[in-house]
This record gives sequence, structure tokens and C-alpha cells, in this order.
Amino acid sequence: MRFRDIRGLIFPDAYVQRFFFKTGCDRRTGSVLELGCGNGNNLMLFYHYGWNVVGVDQSQAALEDARSNFTAEDLHDARYRFIRRDLAMGLGEVAQEEFSVILVPNVLCYLFPDAARSVMKELRSRVADGALVFLRNRSLKDFRYGRGHPVTRNTFRLTLEETGEKGLINAFYSEYELVAMLRESLDVDSETLQVFSADFQNLQQGVVVSNSDIVIWGRVCG
Repeated sequence: MRFRDIRGLIFPDAYVQRFFFKTGCDRRTGSVLELGCGNGNNLMLFYHYGWNVVGVDQSQAALEDARSNFTAEDLHDARYRFIRRDLAMGLGEVAQEEFSVILVPNVLCYLFPDAARSVMKELRSRVADGALVFLRNRSLKDFRYGRGHPVTRNTFRLTLEETGEKGLINAFYSEYELVAMLRESLDVDSETLQVFSADFQNLQQGVVVSNSDIVIWGRVCG
């Protein structure tokens, strides 16, 4: 498949790639669940190393891109599934099975904090003992912070035009809050936690946007 034929993002998130190889996911197989999977760019990495993959997203267009990309690769559809679900409504009956890897890359920021914590708690029944968890979310230093109407603590309904997120909820967290969420909801072992600051700039609609994320991964106890 040629790059220009891929619909949406071409490469996996840089920190997902690091997580994948640093934790040895290239040397074993299992099942991985991604919340906010978009066009499947992160899951494609796992798939090509023999993993079964499940992606969840609320955007029908993104899921169509994902299915198109996987179909274009002539991949075996018994090993991948894409499910439409608005995570603001919780996981519900989605993917009622145990996974050995959970990916949550920059999706909790679009949920009210109570809904985000609820989704993370729901994941507990879907993680196998010793499962790996990857979380990425916007920090309090991000360009978007405060650029909207406040709705609750560190949470805003954005009014800015530059990033194409006008009208969306954006929730921002400190490192401490995200670590606490992982420990309380998924019982992630503190000794296995790796925490990174991911700061970078991007040009959006002629404006230099300074993005600031916190990336955390770790292993569930058990």
C-alpha cells in the first residue's frame, strides 16, 4: 500500500512506537484495545506484529478510514475490529473481553472528567492481569488551556478557531492526576510507571500552536 493511498495519519504516534518496542510488544502477541483509534494508524503497528486489534471511535468517518486502510492492506479481518461508540456514554457492552494492551491516546481530553474517570474504571474488567496501559493526554501547559468557556475544573468548551476544535470539550490534567487515575481505576503498579512530557509545535491555520502532552505507560498489577 502506497503512503498516498492511506486515509488519515500515516504513522503511529511516536510515543506509541516507543511504548511498543520498549515494553517488548514486538516480541510477543495478544489483543490490544484502543480508545479513540481514529484511522487505525496506531493499531496497524500492532497488527503487523501479529496482534489482534480492536479500535473504538465515535467518528463514523474515522472508522471508515480505518476499515479502508486495513482492507487496502489485504489483511485478515478475523484479527481486527472497529466499533463506533461515543465514550461520553461509557463503554457499555463494547469489547467485553480481556486485553493485554490498552491504548488511550489523547481521547480523555474530549470528555468531562467524571466521564473520563468512569470510562477508565470500566476498562478494569477488560484488562488481563499484567496488562500494559498507554495513556496520553493534554497537560495544563497546552496552547488550548483556558481558551474557551470554563465548565468545570481545568475543563473548557473551546472557542478558538485555529485547531478546528471550536465547541468541543477539552479537559486538561496534571501528571499527578493522570497517575492517580491509572492507579485508582486500573490498579497500575507504581513501580512500572514511565512518565514523559511531550511538547511540540505545529502550524495550524497559519498559527503556531504549542502542544503539551503527558505520556504515561505502566503495567497492571497481577
